[in-house]
Amino acid sequence: MALTHKKLRFESQPWHITDKQRIARSGDVTEPALVDGGRWVRDSWQIATYLDETYPDYPLFDDISCKTKALFVNNWADSTLHPLIFRAVIAEQLPLTANCDKTNYKERTLSKFGQSVEEIGSDPETARQAVQNAIVPLETTLAETSFLGGDDPDYSDYILFGTFQWVRVVSFSSLWLPNSALHNWFEVMLDAFDGVGRAQPPRSEL
Repeated sequence: MALTHKKLRFESQPWHITDKQRIARSGDVTEPALVDGGRWVRDSWQIATYLDETYPDYPLFDDISCKTKALFVNNWADSTLHPLIFRAVIAEQLPLTANCDKTNYKERTLSKFGQSVEEIGSDPETARQAVQNAIVPLETTLAETSFLGGDDPDYSDYILFGTFQWVRVVSFSSLWLPNSALHNWFEVMLDAFDGVGRAQPPRSEL
């Protein structure tokens, strides 16, 4: 979404978890990675910052206050939303994981959370309720404004769109009601940039 927002041409290349060591530089295997010429930039936030510094047209951050807001949203998503969502969708996500990656995925999960994939995903409904509780302020905010960026989406919107797109492509269940402000916002985001977000079909169509 950030690259499309900035009208930059790019080629997207998916990889397996087990491919990371092959492309690692100096032991750094953080994903996603942006390769711009001979430069590698990793981590979504670092990539967004790099894009705005290197290609200033069509900025992701209009000013320092916008960037600070986006940093908060990024940290909130990483520290709060992602762990909760992981527990809610892991039971549905694991079967979609490539066979060559399953062992690595299970080992990494055990190392990170101290629990197995099966233990973490044992109560998805409770986890889903925890996610729904966490996003109440987001629902309230979007009931008052079209986007977190105001009249138009900005990088804060793209951060959360990416988070909820993850749910869309691995889970059969939604996190919100069809008539909610979040649902309406997400549908608009899916249609943004000529519907680039809809290029990846939802789990129900896989």
